[in-house]
Parts: sequence; C-alpha cells; structure tokens
Amino acid sequence: MDLERSGGAGRVAAGKYRIRRIGLGPLGKFGCLLGGLVSCVPGLAVAWGGLLLVGGLRRLLEGWQRVEIQLLGQGFPIDVVSLLNLESLLHRVQQIDGLSWVLAILFVALTCVSGGLVFLVMGILLSSLYNFIATLTGGLEVELEEPPPGRQAKR
Repeated sequence: MDLERSGGAGRVAAGKYRIRRIGLGPLGKFGCLLGGLVSCVPGLAVAWGGLLLVGGLRRLLEGWQRVEIQLLGQGFPIDVVSLLNLESLLHRVQQIDGLSWVLAILFVALTCVSGGLVFLVMGILLSSLYNFIATLTGGLEVELEEPPPGRQAKR
C-alpha cells in the first residue's frame, strides 16, 4: 500500500497505524456526490408517481363533467364538477398536468441536490465528531500486513 507521508511518498510497512484525523473537504465532496446519487432513485419514483396521480386525477375530474343519469328512459346530463364546486381544482390540475414533465424533472433535480446537501452536512458533522473524539482518545487503530508472497495487493 502506497501512502503519502509528511516525508514523501513511500511504501508503508506492516504494523499498527492510528487514524487521528479525517479530512473534512474530501469527505464532504464524497458525501455530496453519494447523497445526490442515492437520492435520484427515490426522486424518480416519486416524480413518476406524481405524474400518474395528476394524470389520473385530471381524467377523473374531466369525466365527472359529462355524467349522464338515466331516469325512465330519459338521459339527464349532470356536471358533477360544477355541482361540487370543483372547477378551480380541475383548472389547477389541468395546468399542472400540462407542465408535468417539467415539474417532474425539477422535482428529481431538487431531490438529488437536497440529498447531496444532507449527506454533505452529515459527513462533515460526523467527521468533525470523529476528529474531536480522536484528539481525546488517539483515534482508531488499524493493523496493516504485507500480502502473502506471490500475491499482489489490489489497487
């Protein structure tokens, strides 16, 4: 295992080493990228569900505008949307359904960004907590050993 030390780069000998500090910048970048990637799948699922929900609600409300009741062989058209005073809701749902793909893309992007920020903040907080505890306790101790002869270490 090659590690960079204060004296320069070199091969690390087998033995015990302590992790006294975790760099906040690299861990923050990693957390931000990981959070963004992890948040994409739920964002896509919720956006797809929202598209289906808005489209279904629009079709339902528009279908209620053309209801016909048969009484004694006579058809009576009834506008249930008007009876229930749902015109404004129907109008809003139609507007949202017209922009549904744009809103879905914005929702997925917002979900990815917010997930990245959450992981960024959590990574920085947890690494700061580790760094504080490591100053008091000396940090984690790991033991390294040389790979068996004839077998190279994976990079």
